[in-house]
Amino acid sequence: MKKLILLAVSITMIFAQQGEYVRKSVSSLESVWYKADALEDVHFDAKTFDMFMKHYIEIDRFDYNVLPSNLLENFRRESNLLTDINATSLAGVLENTVTSKIVEILNDPGVMENRGSALKDEAAFQSFAATKAKSLGLTTDELKALMNSAFIYLPYIKSATQKVEDKTLTFKMEGGIIWWQLKVDEAGNSSVVKIKEATTSGISSLDPESKNSLTGESSYARFKFGDTKWPTTPEQYAQNDAMLAFAKNLGVKTKEIDDFKLTAQIVEASGKSYGFNLGTKEGVHLDDGFHLVEYEENAAGDEVAVKAGFIRVSKTGDNRKDPNNYSYANQLLGKKVSEGTVVLEHPRLGMDVRAHLGIMSGSSILPEHTSLSLAYGGNLFAEEATTQLAGDVIISYNLAPIIGVSQTFVDLDLGFSLPLATYADEDNESASAFAMILSPYIGVSKRVGGQMFAGANLAAGVDILSLSGTATIFLVDVDYQYNIAAPGLKLGGELGFMVNPDLSITASAGYKLGIAPLSGSLTVDDVDYEINADYIEANYEDLNMGGLMINVGASYALGELPINVFGFLDPLKKY
Repeated sequence: MKKLILLAVSITMIFAQQGEYVRKSVSSLESVWYKADALEDVHFDAKTFDMFMKHYIEIDRFDYNVLPSNLLENFRRESNLLTDINATSLAGVLENTVTSKIVEILNDPGVMENRGSALKDEAAFQSFAATKAKSLGLTTDELKALMNSAFIYLPYIKSATQKVEDKTLTFKMEGGIIWWQLKVDEAGNSSVVKIKEATTSGISSLDPESKNSLTGESSYARFKFGDTKWPTTPEQYAQNDAMLAFAKNLGVKTKEIDDFKLTAQIVEASGKSYGFNLGTKEGVHLDDGFHLVEYEENAAGDEVAVKAGFIRVSKTGDNRKDPNNYSYANQLLGKKVSEGTVVLEHPRLGMDVRAHLGIMSGSSILPEHTSLSLAYGGNLFAEEATTQLAGDVIISYNLAPIIGVSQTFVDLDLGFSLPLATYADEDNESASAFAMILSPYIGVSKRVGGQMFAGANLAAGVDILSLSGTATIFLVDVDYQYNIAAPGLKLGGELGFMVNPDLSITASAGYKLGIAPLSGSLTVDDVDYEINADYIEANYEDLNMGGLMINVGASYALGELPINVFGFLDPLKKY
């Protein structure tokens, strides 16, 4: 099944007053175009994809109508003949079929003469359309939608693949979105110009055999999106997971188009706190970012927009019933401004990626904790490791629009460290290994402040001492990995400085509480063996992978991410 969306915005509303956002009237046909043989035998879940597109593309700032489906016939036929699916080739086909037909209809003398009546005088328009629409092969509503057209867009899928390797199921989809704008010259003649093309991807990897430890059912038996959930196979779960990331990225790329960015004038100014007339009606959320924009005259006498600062929403106004219920924001960057200054949306995913690198001291990893006796060798370390070179990558999802508390995050923390110790000289070279510690954690964090800020975080997870290498057994080399897993807790604080709206640098300190290991495993040439709990208790009770942590790092506000992280929370945003 091949699908297409056409998005149309009232042409009389494009040229809004400076600093005033005007809602766009959007007309659509279907959600996405793809060529069936590009999906490589994947059973595409079009229903779920449509739901994600409606959530991330059909957003509050737009009003929606429907355009005539008969405009798609030639596009579908010609696009299916393409051998190379990309933005350029698809744009060429669409411009030769759909948009050329729209231009032909809109340049009809009768349509040109009566275009304004579709908006100004409904009775006059209905009288005209009763005869004209029929002659063009359209219904009255379809003709009206075309006469209000200003933008057209096409989301597409270039490829979707699914494969299983090394017990891991991976689904990946690639594609993008193309935008055109319908323009009308002084004589009333219409033309269509491509204004944006962007690509994105979505990917998901999982273990299809994974089971819920409590219920015994598949870990991927259900997919959840807000308050909605539905049964899935692991294959469908991976596909839905990648779809969500794909659609979410397209949503940000839509908001990044200048005509669609929310904008307003500041109507209240108190110090570096500002009020402006945007709110829940347009989909503004707590912690959304806006640029402060002032207009200046350049050397040529033209008025140009100059960014004067950056603000973050501290209170969202519910302007659905009361247009004077303003949103308020605090200034983080730039000079203080006054009433009349324009605020301009800075679209982001609502997620940060944070990276840290530093030292952890106070650990206790003894040589006997690195024994390779189960992997055909002696101790890996020659001495106790009390210090680790440690780092982590954290993906932080901003909970503020859900819970109403600014700068509060749930964190997915993927840590790693290298114990700093001398490796033993092995007399028996049949076994060798490399040691590192992997630390997946999940936690919460809170920040306060402006350009200079402070934060605190609390997280729980597991530390895994991993010894991996190669052993020679009866002249045959085998790969092995020896893992010892211990629960952990960590508490920390940070100081940061915002360099620009997206990038901050940080310094942090904290303490990780190392707890005695509870489990272990040995993998030899992809065959897994569980290590007896009594053996773990007897040999690793005094293993401590925690300690005092000191790090430096950076934080970046994401505009795109190919994986789905906490996406099920997106429909719950209300503040």
